[in-house]
Amino acid sequence: MVKTTITSSRREKAGTTDTENAGQPASSFVRIAMPRASGTDNARLLKLAETVGNMGHWYADLVTGDMTWSPQIFRIFGVDAKSFAPSVRAVIAAAHPDDRSHIEAKLDEATRSKTNFEFDYRILRPDGNRRTVISTGQPELDASGRVVALFGVITDVTEAFDTVHAIQDQNEMLDLAAELAQLGHWVWSQEEDRLSFCSNELARIHEMAPGTFLRQFTHPSLLSAVVIVDDREQYRATVTDALQRAAAYQIEYRIKTRGGLTKDLHEIGQPIFDRDGRLSRFIASAQDITSTKQRESELLAARRDFEAQTEALRRSKAKLRDIIENSIQGIVVFHGFRPVFANATYARIMGLDTPESVIALDDIRNHLDAAGSDQKAAFWDEILCEGASGTARQRQCNTVTADGRHIWIECIGTRITWDSAPAVLVTVIDVTERCHAEEELKRKTYELQQLNLQKDKLFSIIAHDLRSPFNSIIGFSDLLVSSARDLSHGQTVSYAQIVREAATGVHNLLDNLLAWASFQIRDGALKLAPLDMAAVVSGSIEPLTYMAETKGVTIAHNISNVSALGDEPLIRIVIRNLVSNGIKFSRNGGVVQITAEPIPDFETPQIPMVRISVHDDGVGMSGAAVATLFELDSTVSVPGTRGEKGTGLGLYLCRDIIGRHGGSVFVDSAPGAGTSFHFTLPAAL
Repeated sequence: MVKTTITSSRREKAGTTDTENAGQPASSFVRIAMPRASGTDNARLLKLAETVGNMGHWYADLVTGDMTWSPQIFRIFGVDAKSFAPSVRAVIAAAHPDDRSHIEAKLDEATRSKTNFEFDYRILRPDGNRRTVISTGQPELDASGRVVALFGVITDVTEAFDTVHAIQDQNEMLDLAAELAQLGHWVWSQEEDRLSFCSNELARIHEMAPGTFLRQFTHPSLLSAVVIVDDREQYRATVTDALQRAAAYQIEYRIKTRGGLTKDLHEIGQPIFDRDGRLSRFIASAQDITSTKQRESELLAARRDFEAQTEALRRSKAKLRDIIENSIQGIVVFHGFRPVFANATYARIMGLDTPESVIALDDIRNHLDAAGSDQKAAFWDEILCEGASGTARQRQCNTVTADGRHIWIECIGTRITWDSAPAVLVTVIDVTERCHAEEELKRKTYELQQLNLQKDKLFSIIAHDLRSPFNSIIGFSDLLVSSARDLSHGQTVSYAQIVREAATGVHNLLDNLLAWASFQIRDGALKLAPLDMAAVVSGSIEPLTYMAETKGVTIAHNISNVSALGDEPLIRIVIRNLVSNGIKFSRNGGVVQITAEPIPDFETPQIPMVRISVHDDGVGMSGAAVATLFELDSTVSVPGTRGEKGTGLGLYLCRDIIGRHGGSVFVDSAPGAGTSFHFTLPAAL
């Protein structure tokens, strides 16, 4: 059965009901005959009226059982007048199965009660189309008051019913949506100038019944009475202005309910106009947004907290980035052997332009220098594998950077998580300078150890070589003093010569010691100056003239136009020691020859040098003696051709002085073929 709420509504609007008709006396009904056309025009107008009204009329003779339809009814039922015989049974059969009993009941009631009838039902056309119709009519009575016929009109109201049902459905959905959205409504009538409607939801929001709400708030402006003081004036002004200007408004405010609760409301007002454009009603929808406000407040607090945490995290990240970027340590992160992060320090250590250049490397093991690459690959294997396993230890490796520098690096790996995957963070320090410093320290330590050994040897030599000559001097001096009268002239001369030679040896030793001490006091600092080698040689050999003459040895040189760069007092000591050695090992009549000449450029292409040579034609030396000649701890003093004693200190001092000048000392000698000492000095440019 279809809804009849609209039908009832139609009756209410018409001012009549079935109940009212039911009380009407039967005599008030008259016999109605089938309308008869009075002419062609009347028939045409009737047909036109039925077509326009989408209706048709029918007449059912209850005595004979005949029924007549107007053409419009055939059209409504979708049947052909030529092949379809109308009857009450046919009408009922054409109805929807759910409506057939309703039709029979209505017709039986009209016949029994002799009252007018009106009802709606659905018909099913032969083509399957469904239509909704309203059947309105009245019974026809004979003179005795017996119902002998029924006359009625059938109106096709399918479109109207569909529209009404759609509106009802929409209203129901709107009511449901309003209920779900917790929207309450009030309606103000312009004609009555008062609130004419309050929804259940709005009354619930205010914690009162709808009737109570309408009695208490007869006008929208009176709602401000429950609005909290801070929002009251704004609400009253907003609503009053909207009603006066017939304009929409939107406002948020707080109320205090009867139960003492404080609620936040959001209200939207909208004017409704009649066909003439005049304000007829004003509808407002209010929603309880207390929970929303609380959530917004909580969300705002959470957002502020989040922003504060984000800012703190940003500052922490910035500090961490500054620490990483400004770290003196290189930092690089590896997934496997592929770098995925590097700071600028690591890129600089490895000779690359930017950290991105490091990240572009596919595998660190593919970017090793050729020399020792296997060793370096093993080094990275150990660093990354130990770091990944959590057993890292610090390791050192020498490598060649991308820009060709040879450096030492010290690395340690640490297991971390990077981009949600296991990774190894490696810190790298360039320890090249430290390694060089350590090497230099080792070298200096070794040199110091050697110096200490040499010092010990030197003092041992000094102690021995000073004691022996003085013993000779003292012994023979005592002999001369005590036995001078008993000695012959030849013995006296011989003893005097021994004393003189011992004193000369001591003098030479002290001379070398004083020179070495002076040199050490200056901490090895040289006072370099251009030297005229002819003048330096002449000045150096002058103190040795007497020594050479007593032995019958000639000292010769033919140096001219040769200049060298050196510390003159020290170079004099070198020349004097070498010439003294030449005299010592020369025979009577021998010659000690001194030469000086520039060394050809092809021998010393970088620094021009001068070679100074001292050659004697004395006894010479074996290769073994030459090999240990300049070693202080291996030197053994060799007597001269007359048994002259030597300390071995002079040659050691010569090598040290020439070495500090950037030159070298070397010897050519063979037994019986004499000896040539050579040393080099930088040329004076």
